[in-house]
Amino acid sequence: MAKGKKSSLKSTLQSQQSRLKNKQKAEHAAQVAEQNKKKNPQSKGKGPPPRSTIPFKPTDRILLIGEGNFSFARALTLNAPASLENLPPSNITATAYDAEEDCYMKYPEAQVIVQGLREKGVEVLFNVDATKLEKVSALKGRKWDRIMWNFPHAGKCCLDFQ
Repeated sequence: MAKGKKSSLKSTLQSQQSRLKNKQKAEHAAQVAEQNKKKNPQSKGKGPPPRSTIPFKPTDRILLIGEGNFSFARALTLNAPASLENLPPSNITATAYDAEEDCYMKYPEAQVIVQGLREKGVEVLFNVDATKLEKVSALKGRKWDRIMWNFPHAGKCCLDFQ
């Protein structure tokens, strides 16, 4: 047999043995981990607590821009999650790009939602262009802890191909 074939065969064998050894180590580590779980069932699932998906604290002053039908503002005030049940409605300013009448025509449910928000003490503003907030007199000189623009309306639906 030629010397080149011997060295090639030898390196292939060593590579295969190395892979086999690594596989055995991984299997052993998995077995040890499984045994530890059986011995210590209370440690199962331990780790950092899940991070909240709610980006607000009950003390935040919040500006909501581009609200559309104001359902998000309603969710924060009328159906608040437990972590925000002490958020004062007066800490929320909800705005829409549309004029009030246009908003109610686009979103018939908005009128009832806005009425409920105002009764609770939420400030509701219309005709607010989120790209020109500095020009809105009702917002001048004010500060917020959180400003949220959930999803700007893209206008006419992109699925209408006619």
